[in-house]
Amino acid sequence: MKSNKSNLYSRRQILAGGSALAFAGTMPSLSLAAQKPQHDFLLKAEASTTQILPSNWSQTPLWTYSGKCPGPVIRAKQGERVRILVENNLDEATTVHWHGLRVPNAMDGVPHVTQAPIEPGQNYHYDFKLEDAGTYWYHPHVNSSEQLGRGLYGTIIVEETDPPEVDRDEVWVLDDWRVSKDGTIRNDFENGMDISHGGRMGNYITINGSPPEPLKVTANERIRLRLANVANARIFGLSFENHDVKVIAIDGHPVTPHAPLNDMVLLGPGQRADVIIDCLGKPGSKHRIMDIAYQQSTNELQDIEYLDTPPLRKKPLGPIKVLPPTPCKNPT
Repeated sequence: MKSNKSNLYSRRQILAGGSALAFAGTMPSLSLAAQKPQHDFLLKAEASTTQILPSNWSQTPLWTYSGKCPGPVIRAKQGERVRILVENNLDEATTVHWHGLRVPNAMDGVPHVTQAPIEPGQNYHYDFKLEDAGTYWYHPHVNSSEQLGRGLYGTIIVEETDPPEVDRDEVWVLDDWRVSKDGTIRNDFENGMDISHGGRMGNYITINGSPPEPLKVTANERIRLRLANVANARIFGLSFENHDVKVIAIDGHPVTPHAPLNDMVLLGPGQRADVIIDCLGKPGSKHRIMDIAYQQSTNELQDIEYLDTPPLRKKPLGPIKVLPPTPCKNPT
């Protein structure tokens, strides 16, 4: 299949392009955009170290986007166009797939199918319009188990033109890691047991790449919580003690606001859910957020802690507005 090489750049080509810009003053018909694609976001796939473990541990060597885990949040409004330059500073090829988004075929990040892999030292320019609002994420489609397992992922948030009324819009990226006793990522990515069971279970859980910390809230506050499960195999099932949680979107698709089945927001690998939390507890109170997906190993993920201050407003906000439907037509 013919690859889309028009978007592929090596370091040498980029440097050559920089030399050509020296002559731009004598060639007024050539703009900067003609020399190098414009981009709104830059993602650098690279090795770095970050603090995913508690502070009394050393930092952990990871593969990240632009030195962060999760990678930078790409946030834009529905209908806007984004241009993203991905630079590969790893020692192996990679791509970026925009999980759940409707994008042109050449932008989908599937190696040898929609594009050539981005080799070490090369760049790829992704350019697409955001058709659908919702919570999505991005990750590689080359050596996916290892590249994801070492930290290559991030979220892309497409805001509605008329979003629901909330006081905060929070993103939680849920992941588990297989960590050795020395705090490094275990290197057994080709473990036969994992391959035969379709995934790699970890032994340490993070939220947004860090140890879970209490969610501090104010009474009568309303929070939109965007949940994304980027774990390789783990299922998360979140239960919010003493809180009336409403699901408003699943995998980017709006749904009628409803309580989750069995009071558990269930997320398989790759899934997302947008929920609304009305914080109706008493100032100074504390409530658990439990992960109850596996009956034999339920655990307290973190707490909701109410500030010991007056409520944000005299009474809670009213009914939750239904999100507008996506413009995606049903197949005919």
